[in-house]
Amino acid sequence: MGRPPFDERELTVLFAALLLAALSAYYQRNLRRVPEWRLLLAGLGCLLVGSTATIVEHFAAYDTFNTIEHIAYFAQSLTLAIWALRTQRVPA
Repeated sequence: MGRPPFDERELTVLFAALLLAALSAYYQRNLRRVPEWRLLLAGLGCLLVGSTATIVEHFAAYDTFNTIEHIAYFAQSLTLAIWALRTQRVPA
């Protein structure tokens, strides 16, 4: 299976993730009030890694970066699922 063609929408996901990271850094005091906020930041980190790997895979080491992309998105799903489960138990 060869490389898929580059899709500009992948850049949109990367820019959205970078914007979310910038806003998270700017509003870090408010973010720290969210229960289990570190899990949310871990999920954001996984999103950044995954979306970056999605772009890089088109230019170098396709199989390696494709694997990194899918592992990162899986890790993002896990961290956000764990966050959702843990915050159900936090009293309001």
